[in-house]
Order: sequence, then structure tokens, then C-alpha cells
Amino acid sequence: MLYQRYLFISNLLLSSAICLVLILLIWFTRASSFVNFITENGVELSKFFQLFILILPWLLMIIIPISVFSGTLININRMINNNEISILKISGLTKLQICKPIILLAIISSLLCYFLSFFLMPYSNRSLRESKSAINENYTNLAFKSQTFESFKDLTIYSKKRDENDNLVEIFLHDKRSSEYNLTITAKQGKIIIQDNSALLEMNRGTIQKYNYLTQKTEIMEFDHYLFNLNDNNSVKASNRLKPNEYFFYELFNLEQNLSESDYQKLITERHERIVDPLLSIVLASIAMAFVMQGEFRREQNSRNILKAITIASLYLILNIISYSFIKHGSIYVTLPYLNFLVFMIISYKALNNNYRLKHVI
Repeated sequence: MLYQRYLFISNLLLSSAICLVLILLIWFTRASSFVNFITENGVELSKFFQLFILILPWLLMIIIPISVFSGTLININRMINNNEISILKISGLTKLQICKPIILLAIISSLLCYFLSFFLMPYSNRSLRESKSAINENYTNLAFKSQTFESFKDLTIYSKKRDENDNLVEIFLHDKRSSEYNLTITAKQGKIIIQDNSALLEMNRGTIQKYNYLTQKTEIMEFDHYLFNLNDNNSVKASNRLKPNEYFFYELFNLEQNLSESDYQKLITERHERIVDPLLSIVLASIAMAFVMQGEFRREQNSRNILKAITIASLYLILNIISYSFIKHGSIYVTLPYLNFLVFMIISYKALNNNYRLKHVI
């Protein structure tokens, strides 16, 4: 029917607009931390956007249900104020019949969230960890600008001049990466060498001052030729063990045998979160439809209905979070998030299944 297409498209456009706005807001709020990470590690701007793209699937898992919920509230409230719901009511349609297009949109949104939850989110989380690890360990990102003190972690480099062949003149280098000593190196000239994604600094005619923290003594040594590895060989490598949100869904059913009880319960919780969380779009949209269309269609009552819908949706989310925390303490509680979903869906269905009894008041 024509009204179904109209309601579906209007809800889709409104939810998409809200989704885009929320993504931009979250990106901007998190931009400062990413900018600090990028600048501290001397990474080009393209890496900045790459990291943002990698967190997008995780953001969409949260933003899509909220957008569908908000879009449903706003769209139905607008239709009530414009008497469009009243026209559909007078034509003999029930609440459930009116809301079919929104239910369809919520189901499509949930299917998209399942794809994100099962495949795209764990893939992007793994890629994000690898990218951040590569940035942390990659000292080839140093720009080596002349007459500029460049700091990269606990490494500071200065050169008076740099030519087009990457030859440096009058080099100063201070290395505080070791927990046992620090190095201060000066050299008349040097050259940057990139090998196997590592940055080496080949220096000629200079001195090395090594200050030992334990003995509090300084050793000075002159050299004619010295090759310095800019990569941090003293850094502790990150654990190869995957975090719960980095497991693909099928991997959560094939867990390692040597896991601790705490890690095992976290992965069990993650398994059930992947199943229940994509259903947020359906349950939140149902709550929005059920409570915003309650009672008489009075304009002054609409705001109370919207507030009621927001309160009920917040209660569902709080109970969902609490149920996951219970699962982490024991597998006996695995049914809690599913019961929570069913209870709120039944409440919403009963509210939607009630036919109109009161006349519309303009």
C-alpha cells in the first residue's frame, strides 16, 4: 500500500540522517584522542582516517538501534501532529498494521547488525589492534625535518640540515627508551636508511654519552662510524591472545582448553551479546511504536508518551547490561538477556495489539 511505502521511506531517511549525525558527533568527540595518538607517533593523516574507519562497525552496532528508535519516535510523533495517524485509524487500520513498515525496517536493521556482529566487527577490531601496534612500533614515520626537535615516544632527534638524499648534518639524538640508561649522541653527519620496515640512522664522526641510572655515572665514547636502530627493540610486544570482541562468532564456540575461568566466562558473555545485541533495533523500535501511540492523540500527551518510551527503552538497556554482568559470574544466568528481550517484546506487542478506543482530539 502507498502509506506503507511512505512510512518506510520516511522512517528510513530520518533514521539514516540521525545515524550519520551520531557518527560525526562521536568521531569529533574521539578525534582529540586519535589526533594525540597520531601526532605522538608521527603518522601521516591517512592513518588517522583509517583508524576511524576501523572503529565504525563497532559504532554502528550501537548507533543503528538508537537511530531506528529515535527515527521512529520522531516520525510517528510528526504523523500524529499532522493527523496522518488519525486518517489511517479512520480507514480501519490497527496499530500493528500501521507499524508494519517500521517493523520491516527494524528487522532489516537487525540483520545488518548481525552481519556486523558476526563478521565485520571482529575483523575490524583485529585490524585496529594490528594497525595501532604497527604504528607504535614503526619508527619510519619520523619526518626528520631540519632545525626541528622531533620527539617520538622517548626518542628526540635534531639535525641542522637535511638534503634531498636524506643526508643529515650536525645531528643530535637523545634516547630515553631504556629503563636502565639513556643515550645522548652527537654526530657531524649521517644518513637515514630504511630496511625491512625499520629505520636506521648511520652516523659518522661523533660521540656517545651513556648515563647509567643505577650507578649514576656517564660514559663517553667517540666513534668514526655508528649505526643506530631507531626502532624500539626494548618494547614489550603485545599479547597475541585475542580480546573477546576480536573473535569471529564461530570461534566463540571453539574455545581454547587452557583458558582461565574468568576469560572463559568473558567469552561466553561475548557469545550471547553477539546474539542478543543485534536485536536491539527490533525491541527499541517496538517500544517506540507501542508507547508513542498510547492513549488519545492529544498534542500535550505526545511529549509524555515520548518520555515514557525513552524511559522504558533505557530500562531495557540497563537490564540488558546487568544480565551480561551476571553471565560473567556464571553460565547459569545465560537466559537472562533472552528473557529480558522476550518480556519487553511481549509488553510492546500487547500495547500495539490494542485497538483504538478513544476519539482523536485535535
